[in-house]
Amino acid sequence: MIATITKKYQNVVISTGNIINTELGQRKSNEELYDGLQITLHSDPSEERVVAEVQIDEQHGRVQRATQELNSRLTENGRNEISIGAKIFLNRNSTDCVKQAVEALLNILNVTHVDNVVLAYHPNASAVASATAAATTGPAKSPCSEGGSAPSSASNWSLRNGANGLAELKELYQTLEQYALKQQITQLGIADLDVAALEKLHTTAQVVPTIAQVNLSTCCVVPPELQEFCTAHDIQLNTHSDPELLLPEEQFAGLAPGYTIDWSLRYQVHVRCRGVLTAKGYIVGASRSSA
Repeated sequence: MIATITKKYQNVVISTGNIINTELGQRKSNEELYDGLQITLHSDPSEERVVAEVQIDEQHGRVQRATQELNSRLTENGRNEISIGAKIFLNRNSTDCVKQAVEALLNILNVTHVDNVVLAYHPNASAVASATAAATTGPAKSPCSEGGSAPSSASNWSLRNGANGLAELKELYQTLEQYALKQQITQLGIADLDVAALEKLHTTAQVVPTIAQVNLSTCCVVPPELQEFCTAHDIQLNTHSDPELLLPEEQFAGLAPGYTIDWSLRYQVHVRCRGVLTAKGYIVGASRSSA
């Protein structure tokens, strides 16, 4: 499968299909993504338990797994009976990547709109991950294990990314706004911002964010000032445990040699009346060097 991709495509989109029916569905997001890509790109059709149904879309440069099963999950209930949410993970400044992610989401799920999209933008995630790994010695500790609260991604996004990072974020968010204005996305959200960055984004937005996510794996409590701002502006505040760098380059290189991840997203489909998760999967956009 990899040989076919690398021979033909400068850019490729990979869809894991619905992972709920596999052994991957309730794991950490980075593990789900890695193993989902591994099944999609390296599944052995001779194994009876593997029904990967991997297809290559020649026209769009896509590798898609279990497309029919995903479509059946999306159509077994009426569109107004399900809620489709997605989270885009982006580690470099590119409005084209945002557009590619949204277009791939709508096309692969074969829907005209999704109910919400959350953007997680961490341009310095690779450097932070390397520094953290180098500084870590001994057994891992809880951020609250030594008493008091540890600095969280929700309290230092502005410090780490500065004015340039905020300007980039606003531009990326504006790209999502265009889909919201065309009613292709109903609600917009943002992940891991401190209250200062969230307030600045909220002030300038055409379509204000109505969802804010904070990562509690790196702190003890949600910052009170963030809670207050979200309450005052009718923003739904949720917690999550997704890493800032969903899949390191060296791991992806082992799955798709010669390719680099440009963006990734996770989608989830719930049945509204019961709150049941009926489908979950990942879509990745990648490219290879022209050199």
